[in-house]
Amino acid sequence: MDKYKELISIFSEVLEKSKDYHIAYIYQVGYVSLIGLLNKEEEQNLSMIVDEIFSSPECMAESLLRNWRWQWFYENKDLLPRKDYDDICQLDYEVPDCLKEQYKQVMLSWQDKIQAVLQEES
Repeated sequence: MDKYKELISIFSEVLEKSKDYHIAYIYQVGYVSLIGLLNKEEEQNLSMIVDEIFSSPECMAESLLRNWRWQWFYENKDLLPRKDYDDICQLDYEVPDCLKEQYKQVMLSWQDKIQAVLQEES
């Protein structure tokens, strides 16, 4: 399995929960992230745009982690000091003490899984 597919596989539950972030393969372009709405029952795109074209598995991994951060933010929004972020990676520095250990453990787990995929021999 190639590294892109492995990354998609380890983030499959996160991607399944995502309402407006999707990964697709476009012929002669490669893997991309799509932003927009997808009617999963009818498997129909309601409104989507290509957000990023991944030049490497590392770029895809960064994007997948940003998507996970957004989901974590929305699940814990009531406990966080801000209501929105221009750059969701800032969340790493603003997690309240009551959530910091949990956040850190989950983030380290994701990073370990990503590293295992990226360090595999092709």
